[in-house]
Amino acid sequence: MAALYLRTEWSGAMGADILVGVDVGTTSVKAVAVSLDGTVIALASRPTPWRRDGAHADIDPHTLAEVTIAVCAEVAGDERLGSPGRQAIRGIGVTGIAETGVLLDSAGNPCAPALAWFDPRGDVQSLRDRIDRTDFQRATGVRLNSKPSIAKIMWLQANIPGADRAVRHLCVGEWIVRALGGDEVTESSLASRTGMFDVHERATWQTATDIVGPLMPDRHVWAGERVGTASGDIPDVLRGAALTVAGHDHQTASLITGACRDGALFDSMGTAEALIRTVARTLTRDEMQHLTDLDISVGWGVLPGHQILLAGRLTGLSLERVASLLGATERASRLALGEQAIATTRGAIATRIEHLDNESLSISGITDGVTPGLMWRVAVEDLTRIVDEPLGQMDEAVGPRLSSVVAGGWIHNAMVAEAKKRQLGNYRVSELEEPGALGAAFLGGVAAGLLAQPDSGGVARWLD
Repeated sequence: MAALYLRTEWSGAMGADILVGVDVGTTSVKAVAVSLDGTVIALASRPTPWRRDGAHADIDPHTLAEVTIAVCAEVAGDERLGSPGRQAIRGIGVTGIAETGVLLDSAGNPCAPALAWFDPRGDVQSLRDRIDRTDFQRATGVRLNSKPSIAKIMWLQANIPGADRAVRHLCVGEWIVRALGGDEVTESSLASRTGMFDVHERATWQTATDIVGPLMPDRHVWAGERVGTASGDIPDVLRGAALTVAGHDHQTASLITGACRDGALFDSMGTAEALIRTVARTLTRDEMQHLTDLDISVGWGVLPGHQILLAGRLTGLSLERVASLLGATERASRLALGEQAIATTRGAIATRIEHLDNESLSISGITDGVTPGLMWRVAVEDLTRIVDEPLGQMDEAVGPRLSSVVAGGWIHNAMVAEAKKRQLGNYRVSELEEPGALGAAFLGGVAAGLLAQPDSGGVARWLD
């Protein structure tokens, strides 16, 4: 069984105290049960219950809470933890997607569906009519488009009966903690994705409040702060655990892989490739404007007092599309395709891939002799280059990267690994199966007072 050895106080013999970490992701809701020595004992997951209609996707907040709590209870009640009464869930941390949020009425009940972070229904035009683009970026650290929560809230208020009566907005992680019996809080890394938070001041942005109302909770916290105790109408096995909002999932994963420090790059290669740099200072508003103009967001991290730069590109989605086109739809066939690509040389062939936008890509120059292996080499090399620009822009803004950690399934493809080696130089691969959930479990231990708050040197490495 693998164990997680931490630089802080996560060590010692396996005992009766258990931590649970949950990651509410785009594809699935995952939870892990972890002992205090860092041993992963149980893992469970269920599909994230989106309701989809073409490009639109939303979720019923009650259903999301029910699914998430059920997954937590499943790992907490796993027979490998011992018989009931011999173990106790001491801390629960909740991480997950950003931008998606839940509107609550004065009685504390959800009054609208929660739009997916990728749902295009954000009312961008109305937002642009009320806020200058430059002012928005200088305050919030994100671009003025349909993604930030404020644009989604404006659409809901205009189109969903009752949404205009909302008195509170909670990001997904904050909502799940509330459903577990915790307090209503504003966690800094999630708030930084809403478009309602003045990142430079780490405070609610009054201009946004004037537009959508005073929706953000007054209590502002860091990931890992205790925000209540699990209670109410939840499974008995979860009751009594310390609760924390563990922040944005990419950042929680960065923390647990040891990449959450100055000079380090965290490259998460999932459906979306997320590039994260952590800095131990507050960026100026001029810096924020410059970076957001480059499509690099600026916000607070899960490490207290540290800000992050985040660039996202759909590299993984494009790789998935090309692999499927080549008939490689399973993990084994994709690994084989990577080995075939390594054995080829590109030479003078004219075949190229151009990533046009989030919806499509273009393949040109197909000639005789272009095999599936060669096509995969072309795809990986050309799609990898997409992030050359933001990598360089981040280096220019906060200094050259001194180390890199890469996570995600694609890095195990031989051709991808080779292309990343050329792009990043030496890098370390994180083998953590669920780094977001593990990071959330760690922060649950911090909230319970069992583990020390991590410093900027990172917290973990994975050993067999």
